[in-house]
Amino acid sequence: MYISHAQPHHFDVIASSEPTSDTVEVSPSKSFEDDNLVMHPPKQRSHRSWCFRQYYKSTRYKGLKMAQVLCALYILSMTFRYYPNGLIDPSASFGQWRIVDVWNAENTEAGVIQLEGDPLGPKRAVVAKERISLICLAISRISAFTMYPCIFLVFMTKCKATINFLMTTPLSLYMVHDQHELHSFCGKFLAIDVWVHTLFHCLRWGLQGNIDLLWTHIAGITGLIALFACVLICLPMMVQRLMRLMSYEVRKFLHISFFYIFALAMIFHNETSAWPNGGYNQVILGFCIIFYTLDAAYVMLFMTEMIETTVFNVLPSGVQMTLAVSDNFQKAYAQGGYGYVCLPWVSKNQWHAFSLFEHPSNPNLRQVFMLNVGNWTKEVHAQLQRNTVRPAWIQGPFVSPYNNALAFDNTICVATGIGITPALSVIRAHRESRRINLIWACRDVASK
Repeated sequence: MYISHAQPHHFDVIASSEPTSDTVEVSPSKSFEDDNLVMHPPKQRSHRSWCFRQYYKSTRYKGLKMAQVLCALYILSMTFRYYPNGLIDPSASFGQWRIVDVWNAENTEAGVIQLEGDPLGPKRAVVAKERISLICLAISRISAFTMYPCIFLVFMTKCKATINFLMTTPLSLYMVHDQHELHSFCGKFLAIDVWVHTLFHCLRWGLQGNIDLLWTHIAGITGLIALFACVLICLPMMVQRLMRLMSYEVRKFLHISFFYIFALAMIFHNETSAWPNGGYNQVILGFCIIFYTLDAAYVMLFMTEMIETTVFNVLPSGVQMTLAVSDNFQKAYAQGGYGYVCLPWVSKNQWHAFSLFEHPSNPNLRQVFMLNVGNWTKEVHAQLQRNTVRPAWIQGPFVSPYNNALAFDNTICVATGIGITPALSVIRAHRESRRINLIWACRDVASK
């Protein structure tokens, strides 16, 4: 598709009703250089092709990957040094390295060590008597420490109030604009990494005849709990067949509740007494749980309001909501963004995210369009049936990835169907100062 270059302050709309299999996606974060349109091929979203090689080959999130590399180097240096600075038996020569309890041979046979020979101290299941066991231990410990940056970001990317605040500070210069994409990116890494960590621990224990540690030692028990929780966290969000079989509400409940279980299991996975040779779980996971909970409480108490006279316009394809939001809501985010909507007369426990856009004649009003496609939106459409006024709860507004459009003077917004709504706010906010092009593809002409 060719887009002509017009004078500044120009707005082009290119709408297509022809379904295409070879589309071009142009992110609002990309700009024009020397009046040449830079286009990018569609992103491949196949979960089967996602692997560690592609993870580190990708140029995205270099800061995250550098942090993971530093964490891996740190734990390797703390493991493969002679005791007491590391875990290697000081009596073993180079090439004959081993990790044993130098104070108690019975602990070694049981697959555990107690630092400083303290009989009351915690027993750490890190014995490695042969080279293959050392390799397995190295892989399992690297996989554990490369989790830390991802676990931290998985929580922080969902701290919506914190992100809203940080986006108003100079720190936003170093933040990604699509926090959900980063959340998903880290989640995929964790989904694989926990299996790598568990596999190589079990392999080492099996080779040494200590597989019973899996159900008798606190590290094995909490590891199994965390692994089970991770399956219920990730698979319903990653496997298309499960996404079709399970409702959004069920998947969201599993995702949030079992992540708390995962984090709590990881807190008890090891003890802070292992520091500095491990033992960071309680600090990192404890901080994440507390901070995320406080952020969620702030959003619920101070960023949520009820709109008593919400106007509902019923259309054949969905429902349009018009909300007279408060001054605080408007000041929090002047243009666009997204919010979570709860309609208590449909369900008191369901909050669904929708893009917000300004009313064309009154920018103090916010509008939401609900396409009649999901179970919840179909229920809303069925209960209304006519234009009316009813109460609604709105939570937000929160920063949208489209916020990055203000960084460029020449922007292309690509939208399909109902995806036009976030683009409308970009158009309204910047049409007088920037050139904006809109590519809008619909299923048919009647849907526009």
